[in-house]
Amino acid sequence: MPNTTENTIAPAQDEMSTVLQRMSDAINAHDVDAIANCFTNDYKGEQPLHPEIAVIGLAQVRENWTGLFVQVPDLRATLVAATIHDDFAWAEWHWQGTRTSGAALNLRGVSVAGLRNGIMAWARIYMEPIHN
Repeated sequence: MPNTTENTIAPAQDEMSTVLQRMSDAINAHDVDAIANCFTNDYKGEQPLHPEIAVIGLAQVRENWTGLFVQVPDLRATLVAATIHDDFAWAEWHWQGTRTSGAALNLRGVSVAGLRNGIMAWARIYMEPIHN
């Protein structure tokens, strides 16, 4: 007989895992519409180490990703690891590519996100450059 505690937690884990994988796939496909489908209309994204670049709303999500794909046309995202508790998720990311200037983009960090109806309603993102 299945453990009922596992059964009540599993849908949230599956839901968040799905949205994280969809996000990774959308970034790698450079598909801004698919990325937007991972967020609520009233999404709030913070970068606590860089508060000046907060993202408020779906329009700004679209604008930021569109701009990033222009600046880094070969951007690739790797979802390194993830864990879920209730409707909170932690994900470790590695983003790499080459800027149009020729400079390398090599970021690694984590995001902590909250779900609403299977998509991200808020996140705190801690991505920093890797220094060689």
